[in-house]
Amino acid sequence: MFRARKAVLALVVVSAVAVAAVAGGSASPQQANTVTIGWAYDGSGAMAPYDGPALATARGYLKQVNRGSGVNLRITTCDTQGNKPATAKACAAKLLGQGADVIFTTCDVDFAAPVVQESINAGKLTIAPCIGTDQMGPKRFGAKGRLAFSFGNAAQDEGSAMAEYAWRRGWRDAALATDTVIVYFRNVVQAFEARWRQLGGNIVAEETYQSLGGNPASFQNVVTRLNRTEADVIVTSTAPPFGAQVSIMNGLRTLGNNTPILNSWA
Repeated sequence: MFRARKAVLALVVVSAVAVAAVAGGSASPQQANTVTIGWAYDGSGAMAPYDGPALATARGYLKQVNRGSGVNLRITTCDTQGNKPATAKACAAKLLGQGADVIFTTCDVDFAAPVVQESINAGKLTIAPCIGTDQMGPKRFGAKGRLAFSFGNAAQDEGSAMAEYAWRRGWRDAALATDTVIVYFRNVVQAFEARWRQLGGNIVAEETYQSLGGNPASFQNVVTRLNRTEADVIVTSTAPPFGAQVSIMNGLRTLGNNTPILNSWA
């Protein structure tokens, strides 16, 4: 948590100073020293447990940043209400209309896309505290995506690191369970598989499921099939707010299956 607070603080300072420096040439002294951060956050949906702490941390450090950076920061917010696409896009437009110099967005690139697109089209620096994929940039958003950044770890790095860890533990047979709901979850498992095969590991099962918006009955089907698999480790990437993680893990343990389970940081 301390590391996360420092990360958001550093990000806010760098963003503010950069924007202020660019604006300083043409703006009045007072305008040049004021930077408005527009924050489009999920206050009630699956990303709320990630967006909320990031926003709270930034607000908590606001006075400290303003004292030490020579820049007067202010934060305006808009709740995307579960990252509904139309609401998220409207939030971005609202924040930009209120004079936002920098836009912060939710911690998933799929959910963030409406805000990111609106913001970079307006030529604004657009940042996510913890999007964990290399798609937060030109890879997804084209040339304008050069304005899009994240402070998150790349899913490709996470998946590869998980494979390295599993290999060092002496595990050789892995069962994969991919949550298809967002690209971050998919990328982690894909990266694990790629590195695992490079190391010489075996893939003994490949399952898929959809957490958020999916059928809970399908989670039990995944549990049943994984339970029949002889694996040294089960690998997935999902998160409790999306609705499947607890069901799958509890399901396996209830059946007496104590196979180690690896999940990404989410």
